[in-house]
Amino acid sequence: MHLKRILSAAILLPAFLLLVLYGTALHFFLLIAFAILIGLYEFYGMAKAGGWHPLTPLGMGCGVALSCIEFFGAPSPWLIAGVAGTIILLLIGLLGGTDQKEALLRGAITLFGLIYVGGLLSFPALLRSMELGRTYILYLVFVTWAGDTGAFYVGSTMGKRLLCPSISPRKTVEGSVGGLICSVVASGLARWWFWEGLGAIELVVMGVGLGVMGQLGDLCESMLKRSAGVKDTGVLIPGHGGLLDRVDSLLFTAPVLYVAVLAGWV
Repeated sequence: MHLKRILSAAILLPAFLLLVLYGTALHFFLLIAFAILIGLYEFYGMAKAGGWHPLTPLGMGCGVALSCIEFFGAPSPWLIAGVAGTIILLLIGLLGGTDQKEALLRGAITLFGLIYVGGLLSFPALLRSMELGRTYILYLVFVTWAGDTGAFYVGSTMGKRLLCPSISPRKTVEGSVGGLICSVVASGLARWWFWEGLGAIELVVMGVGLGVMGQLGDLCESMLKRSAGVKDTGVLIPGHGGLLDRVDSLLFTAPVLYVAVLAGWV
């Protein structure tokens, strides 16, 4: 397991960094749009494994459409996507021969996947399109994944007290604390390495904030997987599982950093 995780990271991380450093914001958006497609496919597959029946093609198409609406700056993107998605889902239930007893559940699961994956995973592309986009993405990934890695290895070697056994039998208090410390340390290293404008107070606050939100994102996906009765969302990345297993923390940390940048907190 550990060897597969390391090998996967050794292959994928350099490619990702090259794209961030030398690619344009549009190139990064295309990567995000592709990731949204895969993530929605995994999410709806997980829902099917749990006995639900989402409208997978519709949800995947709407997910990419939502990311395009956000990235290319349409006014009120969430309002547009929400209204359009709701109307389409209702029309399919009305005209598409859907079992009326399942229409609400199918529509709700499809729409939830659209927001959870398509909506939240769009924020890294929005960050990359900003003036300091490369710096924001490097910081986001560095701090988030440092927390993930720290929580995993501290928990697997030193963990004794379960953090939330009803959701995840492997996550421990020790791993959570270790991950949080690693997030703050990574935030400090980021200031020294590539983001000199990040203040001392901000680096601590953002390190703690992203660390906490990353762990909450991880726990929320564990809750969804347990609800569906699956261990992993997929098998795309050896040692990690599916794409959603790798980006679950980013789903929560990217919006937080985006709001912090817009508000001028960093």
